Amino acid sequence: MNLYIYEDINFRDFFPLSSTRPVFLLRSGMYGNHKRISRRFECENTGLACREQLAGTVARRVRDFPVNIVKKDTDRVLFINGRLRQFGDLSALIEQARQSCVYRTSDSSEVVAVLLRAELLTTLPTVTTPSEYAKFVRDSKGDIEEFETSAIMFQHCWDYVDEISTFIAQEFEENQQYLTPAKNLKVHDGCHFVNGDFVYLADGVEVMPGAVLDACNGPIYVGPGSKIESHAAIFGPCYIGSNCRILAGKISDSSIGNSCRVGGEVETSIFHENVNKYHNGFIGHSYIGSWVNFGAMTTNSDLKNNYSNIRLVLNGNDIDSGSIKVGSFIGDHTKFGIGTLLNTGINIGVSCNLFGGGMIADKEIKPFSWGDGKSYAEYDFDRAIETAKVVCARRGDKLEESEIEILRAVKDDKISEEGALDFG
Repeated sequence: MNLYIYEDINFRDFFPLSSTRPVFLLRSGMYGNHKRISRRFECENTGLACREQLAGTVARRVRDFPVNIVKKDTDRVLFINGRLRQFGDLSALIEQARQSCVYRTSDSSEVVAVLLRAELLTTLPTVTTPSEYAKFVRDSKGDIEEFETSAIMFQHCWDYVDEISTFIAQEFEENQQYLTPAKNLKVHDGCHFVNGDFVYLADGVEVMPGAVLDACNGPIYVGPGSKIESHAAIFGPCYIGSNCRILAGKISDSSIGNSCRVGGEVETSIFHENVNKYHNGFIGHSYIGSWVNFGAMTTNSDLKNNYSNIRLVLNGNDIDSGSIKVGSFIGDHTKFGIGTLLNTGINIGVSCNLFGGGMIADKEIKPFSWGDGKSYAEYDFDRAIETAKVVCARRGDKLEESEIEILRAVKDDKISEEGALDFG
């Protein structure tokens, strides 16, 4: 069986994070949802299906999986929605299936997976696009049996934040067999491990005197080449990616991506790669995109004084999160000046520059906004790109032309659905 993890047409419900990446690359635990799904099903070959605008960048950044190519060279072809949150009985249903099937959520509103047997696919080429398969399924409606599954889907970015503790604990346990003794560790006298059997340090990790790693409430994973500075306290469950630098402060119940610099306090939050939060300040119950920079003392609110549910504005629509704890959702390449204060449940677009040392009270800020919370101008695209190039170069990375074109599409509000799958 070949597996294809796909992005569906609901990707806009995950803005601003999905403005510049497919939904299946969003992460709640130790790795992106595409890896979590692929490890569960362990198929002969696994590929990815996403918007055409993103395909080139995804192919370059995620080299383990072919992108937007489907091969009909096995008995079965399986498509799994990249928004899959909880597997439920889906794995068992697919294993037991003896015919082509469409699997929907229990209320039948959303397609979770599509299993197609080779004998049904005689009219499709041996190699074609995921979109051709989606069209084939829509055209064959009535000929392919549908089943309900207890699997659950992610609906918005704050759902990923809700799953941090669960996913890190599950994935740490699943990876135990691969957690071999690390090499070149530098664990200095005076650092402290609590429940140390559930703390894993990968190759080349350095832990300085006075650092505390407390795994009483869940495991801690620290990736290769990362450094835990003095007076840093990490409370599990917590994932720290490779080549990170964790400075004085406290991180708890969080998933920190590769090459991040994190100081101050971070609670129940997800950082993508190359986030710079070097200084003091609080970020809680948030999902932060790549290349975001927090000026000193930048702080967000994740709880209202009256403890009521937090409402958010996403794509102009007012949404009740159903939770009393929701922080900030911040797109790639956004920067904050010192002392910036972020409103509860704020949605900040890609490549914004916010400053002024006051409260940003807006609930939704469009991409490429430049302002102090009182008024905004449009951030000049060429200047924004030049800054992004400088920032990437400082981390030994390069902003590719395909990524610049994605940013241009975001700025011009020309994000296309082409390549996002609709199975009907």
